[in-house]
Amino acid sequence: MRTRIEWATADERRLVVDAALGLLERNGMRFGRGDALDALGEAGARVDRAAGVARIPATLVEDALARCPREFVLGGAAPEHDCLIKDGVPHHLCSGSPPIILDHRTGERRSATVRDLSEATSILDATCTASMVWALVSVTDCPAERWELTSLSIMLAHTRKHVGSDVDGRWQVPSIVRMAEAAGGDLRTRPRISVVCCTASPLQVHPELLDASADLAAAGIPIVVMSMPIAGGTAPITVAGSVTLGVAEILGAVTAIQLRAPGAKLFFSMVPGLLDMRQTTFVYGALEAHLQAALAVEIGHDLGLPVLAPGLSTDAKRPGIQAAFEKALKGLVVTSTGADLMTGIGMLESAGLASLPQIVIDDEVAQMIKGLLGGMEITPETIMAADIERLGFSAAYLKERETRRRFRAGEQFMPIIADRSSYDHWQAAGKDELAVACERVEELLAAAEGRGPLLGGDQQAVMQAAIDEAAAAAPVS
Repeated sequence: MRTRIEWATADERRLVVDAALGLLERNGMRFGRGDALDALGEAGARVDRAAGVARIPATLVEDALARCPREFVLGGAAPEHDCLIKDGVPHHLCSGSPPIILDHRTGERRSATVRDLSEATSILDATCTASMVWALVSVTDCPAERWELTSLSIMLAHTRKHVGSDVDGRWQVPSIVRMAEAAGGDLRTRPRISVVCCTASPLQVHPELLDASADLAAAGIPIVVMSMPIAGGTAPITVAGSVTLGVAEILGAVTAIQLRAPGAKLFFSMVPGLLDMRQTTFVYGALEAHLQAALAVEIGHDLGLPVLAPGLSTDAKRPGIQAAFEKALKGLVVTSTGADLMTGIGMLESAGLASLPQIVIDDEVAQMIKGLLGGMEITPETIMAADIERLGFSAAYLKERETRRRFRAGEQFMPIIADRSSYDHWQAAGKDELAVACERVEELLAAAEGRGPLLGGDQQAVMQAAIDEAAAAAPVS
């Protein structure tokens, strides 16, 4: 038995898609002046070059969607570390890349450093539910023209998993391709790196970012096409309205990329939130954000695309009660949709604050959600009627060989963070859940330090040369 949940009907989802297609055709989307706008005009879109706006017919969008593969591989350092994007196989990762970290050693918030990123990446490498790695933090002790590719090189040196990165412009494209090739894998079949291309609500995308993303897609690198509508701020206040706007943005960018890189490996990704009308803050862990994400995932799958969605999200400022219930609820909702990739591991404060112990806690939450939605096996063997009859009124199941066999095979989930001991044992240990998570962080870091970097000297030399070339080519601000 496997749990199945549908959050919107097929007819309701079609209403949203039709409305989004209508927006693209009538209102259009602002692409700015770049290769994407030219490609759209040549393909039949009505282009206003002065305004940088393209009005895209639905047939053009549908043709682009038909060229998008549903399944592909996000390559790791070796095939056993690959992340297979396949319908029905959920994966988790971190997200956000904030410049602030909650230091678990001091309990204080501070600016994130290169060391923080290397430590976070090492922990994520050892986290079973993290199938790929994004930068947990944005490093602040690195020059601006170098930090993105420096972060990429750090992640590649500390994880065997697939790595996601950002791109600012075309001056970085050759360096990213070189780094991906040096890190292993094949750009066409097992690309080691993927890149995020964010739209700007409402109905805009930066031309340099879009053109750089299309260049990378043409080289074989997967692109996460991400919309981040804020209900009541940059998008309509309703769940349906904000998702409609986000769908239009994603479809516009997907169409532009596919025109320049036919067959590109693209993710449909909506990371929605809302504007809290009392605090005027961006809210990520609200129940409406759960519904926005669920609706977006179902629509993305209807369109035949793999989907990345926010999963273990919270607005809490520290690990604790609010973080626990918001992450568990949103994680359960989004995982129930069958999302391919879900962000949120290690994130607090609307993805604006990173925490290493939160990675360990979130890993346990994700494992429990997976177990819940995986359902239960109901067969004559698991009903165990013969054993019940044989033992009759004897409560001696602990002595049974089948009890031991099934326990060793993983019949029961055994948590690391959650405490199930007696009160006396718990009190004697003198450690709450956060203290246990901090201990686990230090254990994982010690193991990673003993292992050392995962890239050889020649590979690291390629990384440094690529960073230098991109920094030299960066536009002067």
